Amino acid sequence: MDGVIIRIGLVLVGAILIVYSFWMHSIKRITINFAVIWELFGVCLVLIGAIPVFSSWTRYMAPGTGIAFFCVGSVVLFEAVQLSQTISQLTLKNRELAMQVALLNQENEQIMNKLEYITKALEDADEKDSLRH
Repeated sequence: MDGVIIRIGLVLVGAILIVYSFWMHSIKRITINFAVIWELFGVCLVLIGAIPVFSSWTRYMAPGTGIAFFCVGSVVLFEAVQLSQTISQLTLKNRELAMQVALLNQENEQIMNKLEYITKALEDADEKDSLRH
């Protein structure tokens, strides 16, 4: 009976993982790389739970051990998904900050060019004034 519960749990967790990673990517909370990895992992979990050949190992687990293994695995999986979500958010923020720095550098370069032009114009004007006197 434990084996059947674990197989059903694997299918449910796999389906939830597929939907969750797709949803998180659609609202821009996770990057495409992580979304694809988690969806593939979810498909693997569904296949392992749905196809008896892949889940035959569940019959050899002691009663209760399988459930504990499943619960611990679910917690680790949840934390791994949260970690990839955090990494994705930091990557997006890093990319945004890099774009802002590039824009600021470009603006700074334009200001420096204008300042150089004005300084040169003032020096030329001072030279003309000194030649007149």
